[in-house]
Amino acid sequence: IFALWDSVRQELTLARDRAGEKPLVYFWNGETLAFASEMKALAEFHDRRLDPTAVDAYLALGYIPAPLAAIKNCRKLPAGHLIRFRSVAHGTPEEIGNPVPKFAIGQVPQPERWWIAPNGAEQKYRSNEALVDDLRARVGEAVRIRLRADVLIALSLSGGVDSSVIAAECVRQGAQPEAFTVRIDGDETDLPYARQVASGLGLKHTVVDLSAKQVASHFNDVLFHYDEPFADSSSLACFALGEALSGRYRVVLDGDGGDEAFGGYRHYEYIGVKQTLKAAAAAAGFCDGVGSGRAGVYVQSKSLFRASDRKRLMADHGGQVAEDWLREVLSSSFGEMSAHALQRALRTDRELALANGLTYKMDIALSAFGIEGRAPLLDHAVLEWGQTLPARELVRGREKKVLLRRAYADDLPHEVLHRPKHGFGAPVDRWMDGPLQKSVEEMVPCPWFAEAAQCGVSGQRQWTLFAFSAWAERWGARW
Repeated sequence: IFALWDSVRQELTLARDRAGEKPLVYFWNGETLAFASEMKALAEFHDRRLDPTAVDAYLALGYIPAPLAAIKNCRKLPAGHLIRFRSVAHGTPEEIGNPVPKFAIGQVPQPERWWIAPNGAEQKYRSNEALVDDLRARVGEAVRIRLRADVLIALSLSGGVDSSVIAAECVRQGAQPEAFTVRIDGDETDLPYARQVASGLGLKHTVVDLSAKQVASHFNDVLFHYDEPFADSSSLACFALGEALSGRYRVVLDGDGGDEAFGGYRHYEYIGVKQTLKAAAAAAGFCDGVGSGRAGVYVQSKSLFRASDRKRLMADHGGQVAEDWLREVLSSSFGEMSAHALQRALRTDRELALANGLTYKMDIALSAFGIEGRAPLLDHAVLEWGQTLPARELVRGREKKVLLRRAYADDLPHEVLHRPKHGFGAPVDRWMDGPLQKSVEEMVPCPWFAEAAQCGVSGQRQWTLFAFSAWAERWGARW
């Protein structure tokens, strides 16, 4: 991210990186402009009043997508966008160069896209070997660039395909980073795979334990650093990783972006058939998504709370119907969409969940400890090239990450490359009944949480309401 002041044109330009690895939030009430990489830095400018439209989006997605922000008069710049504020010329020529310019009252500039992974024509290759060589060259170059540092570099090794590929590329290029794996509350689902990869590549491997007791003791710290409501429970694991690395490492590599670049999520299986059926169901009124196009149907089909539930929860707070904020988010983040259902789904996930949820989760957790996260698979050259891959090289029926797995078949164990997809979530039900029970009980006066308990809402939906209630209390947010 960067801010550039043009003293000749009297214009301030704010810009955000292509994949949204770093956040950029700004406050603009028509008279005062302020910007930062974190919402908490703008606290002296706003009155902590919630934006109902942003809250409605949070209830749907578990995060707040740019350009929306939790607090009124605050906005987030979408990934790959810039925004320009033009100063009002005032006073003498000497005064016009004032480092605190006066901006046009009432001016509401709109974000402009400066980068997008193009919907290019599919690449034509003479052989599968040429395609594999091209992928390895691009991923290898992305890793090589991110190994540049004058400090020690660590590796976040989840035991999944993406972080294992990054580990293999590090070793191929002569690096031997210490690998770290987070074990959440004793769950060893991922640990054997991570150990197998680390052992096979000759990497030192450290297991970071996140216990229920630690969750309770660090929960308020997490609420401080995640200064917008955020319902991804794995943020606690990322926070534990940052704490473990603190004082030892300043840079860590991870595998973020691999699912969105090479087709790794379960919902990509038979995506064309799924989206056709969902679009028909939405048109018939059986599910959300009417009026938002196919991308809107896709987003709504993954919502935590349906539009009818959100309307009930937001009845007293001026919440918008789903399509209102969804149109704003989609029009800001999306250009012309690909005609292929898989490419549409990949791009939707990159522009929404990845750029607003996954990257935010990791950046905030690591930045809390002064650590820089680097994700080679978010390299723009990798993303742009991946957009030109034939769909059959990404997903075939239930087989996912087809090309990526084939490209590293000689470097990584078969068990790792072909293991079932496993989400990086936390046992939120057990936590809310155990170490966080006191915090949950303190949230009961919140109408949302009390109503959720009465209606039998559980699991991730209950965690979403709890996370919002706890965040609002920590930051003194109000309607």
